[in-house]
Amino acid sequence: MQTYVDLHLHSTASDGTRSPFELIELAAEKDVSIIAITDHDTFDGIPRGMEAADSMGITMIPGVELSVDLEEKGLSAHLLGYFPGSDTERLISRSTPLGKAMTFVQGGRERRNPRILEKLGKLGMHIDVDSLKLIAGGDVIGRPHIAEALIAGGYVGNFREAFDRFLAKGKPAYVDRDRLPVHEAVRLIADADGLPVMAHPGYIQMEPNELKLFFGRMKNYGLAGIETYYPSHSASFIGLLKEFASRYDLVLTGGTDYHGRKQDTVPLGGTQDGFHITTEMVEDFLALCMGEK
Repeated sequence: MQTYVDLHLHSTASDGTRSPFELIELAAEKDVSIIAITDHDTFDGIPRGMEAADSMGITMIPGVELSVDLEEKGLSAHLLGYFPGSDTERLISRSTPLGKAMTFVQGGRERRNPRILEKLGKLGMHIDVDSLKLIAGGDVIGRPHIAEALIAGGYVGNFREAFDRFLAKGKPAYVDRDRLPVHEAVRLIADADGLPVMAHPGYIQMEPNELKLFFGRMKNYGLAGIETYYPSHSASFIGLLKEFASRYDLVLTGGTDYHGRKQDTVPLGGTQDGFHITTEMVEDFLALCMGEK
């Protein structure tokens, strides 16, 4: 019998629509035995998720997804950090080097949001800050919440249109924000006894050889793995990532990047006849989590 895992999930602690408890419930319903909640730039959903996972017999690996600037000018990406066996109180502390860095990144979002709203206002789309806070439910406000406000205001018809017309990089209301340099983020995660994993490399705008050399440099800083299994990765690209992982002794991970929205390409855990991840596909990563490698 196959055992399914999903190592890339988002909750209402960042820009997901399901609470950590609801994610655990859904994982249990779908017989996904191992999950990781990896909210953007925050650990706020981890305590509730761990509590729910313990009560429902789900193995949950605490995680985070950090926004990072790459060494190549103008490029950015996401870096996943996994913290198996970590003390939850220390993990969520803002006084550690990692906690301080994440506070800086969160501040970048907060500094950016008013500028996005100002640009939208000049385009005739006025969003009330209080309504935006209600949409976010007290969690970190990001562009997905602004997209929801645009939909609610009747300015766009759906989430994709909000980004394609206004919020994506290069569009009229886009504003860049502060991120961590990738090598610094890798080291911060590794120094906190975490496992740094490059998220969905298919989104990184590099040619294959550039990407290979990039992974080699990141390995020197402490990179542990590559998110190889991802809904938009083709079979040929997965094969390429496997070659890179083998070359630099990096483990393979995978996840759906589930946010709970209609535009998610696959549901939590994937589908048995389509995209999915089994324990065998990420066995080296799981061995690292259990201290067996």
